[in-house]
Amino acid sequence: MTRRKLLGLLLAALAGEVRRNMDAPPEVLDYFRRKELAPRFSWLDVWGEEHAHAFTVAGVIDARVLAEFRAGIDKAIAEGKGFETFREEMQKRLTPHGWWGARDVVDPVTGKAKRVDFSVPQRLETTFWSNMRAARAAGQWDRAQRTKAALPYFLYVRTTSAHPRPNHLRFVGVLLPVDDPAWSWMFPPNGWGCKCSVRQISLGQRDRYLEGAKGEDGVWYTDAAPPRNDKRFVNKRTGEVTMVPEGIDPGWHTNPGIGRAKTLGQQLVDRLGEQEPAVARAMTRRFVRTDGFESFVWRAHRREEEWSKLPAATRASATARRAHWDDAPIPVAVLPADLAGGPAVTSIVTATDYAVAHNASHAMTAFEWARVQQLLDVGEVRRRRRDDALQVFAPRSADRSAWWYLILHRDGGRWRIGTQMRASARYAAKEKEAGLLLRQGGATVIEEGAGEIAAEERP
Repeated sequence: MTRRKLLGLLLAALAGEVRRNMDAPPEVLDYFRRKELAPRFSWLDVWGEEHAHAFTVAGVIDARVLAEFRAGIDKAIAEGKGFETFREEMQKRLTPHGWWGARDVVDPVTGKAKRVDFSVPQRLETTFWSNMRAARAAGQWDRAQRTKAALPYFLYVRTTSAHPRPNHLRFVGVLLPVDDPAWSWMFPPNGWGCKCSVRQISLGQRDRYLEGAKGEDGVWYTDAAPPRNDKRFVNKRTGEVTMVPEGIDPGWHTNPGIGRAKTLGQQLVDRLGEQEPAVARAMTRRFVRTDGFESFVWRAHRREEEWSKLPAATRASATARRAHWDDAPIPVAVLPADLAGGPAVTSIVTATDYAVAHNASHAMTAFEWARVQQLLDVGEVRRRRRDDALQVFAPRSADRSAWWYLILHRDGGRWRIGTQMRASARYAAKEKEAGLLLRQGGATVIEEGAGEIAAEERP
């Protein structure tokens, strides 16, 4: 596959259900096949959103054997096969390696041995369904991002299990926009063996559910997200502390679709960094005009609404911040040659949901974030003395009474936006005094709703 084709696939990805003997939706296979092998002793060694890009089976520390598991599950997804067929397939694959039946595996951390046996149906079934349901969920999320104009809501539907978990029943009947932040933590599956699901519906369907008699079909429909009621969980393997919503099994508290999007975002940043500056600029320009980028900005602002309601002490906690914000890099621009160190240097400028929306007074639309490249190209640039951050200023009005102000921090060979804001002339002047002039610029006035991006090109 050429780099250009791969970049196209990444851009498209950022912008179902597998039935037996039916072709799998391409999104499901794509999610699974992008995972890299991660031989690990314990399921706790690959944590949370790491599962979006790492394939692991607890106890399998041999990469060759792990590759057999991945191939077996891949085949089952692609051909729509069920567990019994998968079990027969895995017996054929594992027997030559001596892994079909009981064997002792030594923990590389503690040196202690644990017995594993994949010939036991329950053990193998857990591996099969965990991967199947996560891949289906990621595929459904990906499709929803492309079809949400017509079907903008998710409805959490009751599990098919004969013995549903009470804590999962509290989600049943919840109707929220596809991009609502609540789906980042309550999008099923929400635990080991969880059979809960969501259904994508139209605005009309949503209204009919909400207007119907409460509980007439045994379900109370609501457009209010349930409270998270977080509980502290300590990963005994790594010591990492995670806040996990009540009723959701630790390790299942993330959305595999969003995790996949974050992985793709990082992959896109990496791939763009390998391109010539002109190519990287063109690809980034295309990306910031997609529906996917607009959704990224919209979700960030929704997260800020929830963030602002938390107590100040909670917002000051680094643990709470990590739990609330994705903080994954998304490409928004390419540093101009005079700042990057030469015309052949490609330095990608990224933003995260935290940078976009951590401060409500700095709120910007997707269009204004898509215009960052223009600010970098024509703005006045300074290097802030106290931390070497880049400061970019551009006038918003002809009389220079209002300014755009952008702050960037070095992130390895790239630059990460700290914030973008509107500033008064007085505030801009004060901030300029804190930095050393690198480029005069600032002659071009960029008014509200104007700029190099034509109105019809806005996200």
